Amino acid sequence: MIKSVILFFRFILSGLNYLFNLLMFKVNGVEVNSFLINGRILVRNKGSIKLGAGFTANSGKMINPIGGDTCLRLICSIDGMLHIHENVGISNSTIVCWDKIIIHKNVLIGGGCKIWDTNFHSINSIDRLNGDMSIKTSPIEIMESVFIGANCTILKGVSIGENSVIAAGSVVTKDIPSNQIWGGNPAVFIKKI
Repeated sequence: MIKSVILFFRFILSGLNYLFNLLMFKVNGVEVNSFLINGRILVRNKGSIKLGAGFTANSGKMINPIGGDTCLRLICSIDGMLHIHENVGISNSTIVCWDKIIIHKNVLIGGGCKIWDTNFHSINSIDRLNGDMSIKTSPIEIMESVFIGANCTILKGVSIGENSVIAAGSVVTKDIPSNQIWGGNPAVFIKKI
């Protein structure tokens, strides 16, 4: 009996979460096909966000405790273009797009990852004090079938080649070729796949 009641409430909660996420996408002008999100996503879109068919995500402390973050966040500024292709799975991560981020199909992004195509602030202290007018941005491209382990940080201007694997906790600061495993802070070559 108790198991049936729990299953019933999970079903109701799942439906409410679906409606919440659908509304979040509509209000923020996100182009989306089919999606499956466990939990509730946070979206702030002033630019262009497109999600391909089969987008899946875990979003929330109770949904996937591995990520540590509270939810999955997709944030796109006025000039930003965030395009996530088909069959991409993301868990409790934050993607901030001020320029352009393209994530190709069949990519998996582990819990607690950060993907930022901006420095957020100028490296010049005078500029920071006067309104941060010279903030650097540079596009990010993650090719097909890449696996990014939990708690990785992917910084601006990086391209990750297809089928490559980024070890958990890595900080990616430069391009990674296809079919390789990289890890560390900063990430370095480990071996070919």
